[in-house]
Amino acid sequence: MLKIFIFVLILITLVLLSIFIDGVLELHKQAKEDKKNLVRDGMEGYLDRTFGFGNVTIFKSILDAEGNTRYLVYLPKYAWFKAPKYEWFEVYATQSGYKHEALKG
Repeated sequence: MLKIFIFVLILITLVLLSIFIDGVLELHKQAKEDKKNLVRDGMEGYLDRTFGFGNVTIFKSILDAEGNTRYLVYLPKYAWFKAPKYEWFEVYATQSGYKHEALKG
């Protein structure tokens, strides 16, 4: 009788564990979808609208003489079987929004 009770208890535990894991995976999937569909504000939203979602990488943040924060970002350009070439941009805030300038070098 005790062996049957322990077997049933283990079976119930495995079923509950699988339901829990399925729920956690569903929440993770939903969080990824929400993050992808989120309309972001600020500088990251500007970068996403200008260059595409997640295409640019922030390399460094710089404080200029007036105390404003400027960001140095790069956009990789891939060619077939070649190393990527990087385009560098400086992104900064203005009174009318954000602007970017291509850096030459």
